Amino acid sequence: MKIIANGGASTKNVASNTMDAITLGLKAPYIDGFKFKLYLTKDNRIITLSDDIVNFFTKGINKINDFTLKEFLYFNVGSRVQKQQIVTLKQILDIFSKYNDKYLILELTNENEKNGIFTDLVLNMVRNYSNTINIYLESENKEIVSYLKSTDNSYPIGIRVTENSKDNWYVDVDFYDINTTLLDDFNIREKIINNKLIMIDEVNRMEVFDLIYAEYQDIFNYIYIITSQIANINSNEQVQNRS
Repeated sequence: MKIIANGGASTKNVASNTMDAITLGLKAPYIDGFKFKLYLTKDNRIITLSDDIVNFFTKGINKINDFTLKEFLYFNVGSRVQKQQIVTLKQILDIFSKYNDKYLILELTNENEKNGIFTDLVLNMVRNYSNTINIYLESENKEIVSYLKSTDNSYPIGIRVTENSKDNWYVDVDFYDINTTLLDDFNIREKIINNKLIMIDEVNRMEVFDLIYAEYQDIFNYIYIITSQIANINSNEQVQNRS
């Protein structure tokens, strides 16, 4: 079992997907890795944003790539107590190059007509860190996943499986990032038997963690748990007793 902090370790005054959340997460016990969702800006810069910030900027009308990096940097993504800026992929890679014992899962969002440019930019950046960071690349978009598989074999390539993309379960990749709510729909043991890695996302309460552990205790060493509520999961007895 590996524990992956989604967006870092957030608190009341430390927003997720910020430098403070990353720093706090790197100091926290039991965290084996981090996951960040990547977006492309109007000026072709790569940033990470929480879902709340994405919803604030887009409001169901705009897209993240309607805004430049400079416009995002003016915005406080933290709180009134602790002001924080958005984080770029370059900043993330620079930080994690000093922590080669951590896993770094990078999810590429769907940039539609810019998917090719977006994917190439990500690949060009992560290649400079391939010897120092344990990088995993994934997307919910099949086009991006297919492009990743055909372009670069240096990293494990995965696919995100949600309620809106259940067919992604049948795509052949190295790992599957599946929502907690879909565990009853698919046979994850079959994937593990075939040497595939399973990441279970949105495990944000201890009771959910305990249910997953009880059901999959025999294969738990082959599962990554992704959570945005790391404080809840860290206090779990099963986590603390890991060998």
